[in-house]
Amino acid sequence: MKIVVHVDGGEAWPRRAEAAARIVSTRGGGRVLGLFGQTASALPSYSIHGDKDGIDRDAQPQRDRFESLMANHPGVSAEWHTIHSLNPGFIVGEITANAQFADLTVLGQVDPRAIPERLPSDLAEQVVLNCGRPILLIPYAGTFDYAFERVVIAYNDSRESSRAVGDALPFLSGAEARVIVIRHTPDPTEGDSWRWRELGRRLEEHGLRRVVVETPVLNQIGVADFLLSQAADTAAQLLVMGAYGKLGLPRMLRGSVTRDVLRQMTLPVFLGH
Repeated sequence: MKIVVHVDGGEAWPRRAEAAARIVSTRGGGRVLGLFGQTASALPSYSIHGDKDGIDRDAQPQRDRFESLMANHPGVSAEWHTIHSLNPGFIVGEITANAQFADLTVLGQVDPRAIPERLPSDLAEQVVLNCGRPILLIPYAGTFDYAFERVVIAYNDSRESSRAVGDALPFLSGAEARVIVIRHTPDPTEGDSWRWRELGRRLEEHGLRRVVVETPVLNQIGVADFLLSQAADTAAQLLVMGAYGKLGLPRMLRGSVTRDVLRQMTLPVFLGH
């Protein structure tokens, strides 16, 4: 298993590194690649990427801390790569490229306390949309259990949610799962109920236990609020959902539910697109 984790000069990235190390360690071991990259509000006139030596100086203390964190986890091999650029587009492209060769990439929720010009505000969105691989988003605050023993899965019969479920399966063996099929109007027929039974069976066949599939009608609460409320009520340790698809009212902007969840998230969120 290989997990990529984004590292910068902020205070939140060790949470991401710890998440990656625990996931790898408890699932048979493997590699964690620390990928250092942060932007600048202005680039030197003589370079479109910035001063390589200066970037290395910024990266070195983070690398030392990263390798120290990884050393605390048996079966985890630490790797490191510094992105020698301060250009936001180049950094996003490098993270996206590395994510394409990983089982999972761990990114962070935007921290409103951080200096905004050091991190592209749409970093997670761009990587999710373009890498074709699953992304785990970690809140900038809080302590979490990455055993993922209790999970909530948001499903709406779309390509994105199907992809998210399939990508999440290797990380959910043994978990209790509550699957919430998102609907905004009552279905007068039960003609397609076989799909929800089949969804539950598939999860059980891949090692999940106590799978419950629910089809509530959401007509007086937003999807993001409902999902996060359900996750809190069930003490879930992970929310699995499709990213930037049609998970929301048809008249809403594409991806608005994803953006709302990522702004308000109080637990790790696993995204597939």
